[in-house]
Amino acid sequence: MNEETMRMKLAYWAGIIKEARTSGMKISDWCDKNQISHRQYYYWHGKVIHSAYAMAVENKLLPETTNVPEQALPSVPDFAELPVPRIDPEPKHDACTAPAISISCNDFLVTVGAEFSERELMKVLRVMKHV
Repeated sequence: MNEETMRMKLAYWAGIIKEARTSGMKISDWCDKNQISHRQYYYWHGKVIHSAYAMAVENKLLPETTNVPEQALPSVPDFAELPVPRIDPEPKHDACTAPAISISCNDFLVTVGAEFSERELMKVLRVMKHV
């Protein structure tokens, strides 16, 4: 396969991979729905990742790891403690934080505020669909 054809295929599959990852679905479910084999998806996923990494190294955005001596790599991964956000037990409702919409289905009531993301709402609706 010549270089131009490979670039075109990588661009095509990068779009497919982005669509699958932003769909909110599990990759296996998305592949089944879009009639793409799991093996083909992950093959091209690896190619796209490898190509993006090579481009980043070429453009000096990332260091080449092949030149890093092994002793420079940490033997134990570093961990960072992330604080857990504090959640008020009794949310206050005023004009700024009042719910934007409420959705009722069977015995469930979901109240969604204006700051709730569309992606999260889609996940909630998919779960409610199967209840």
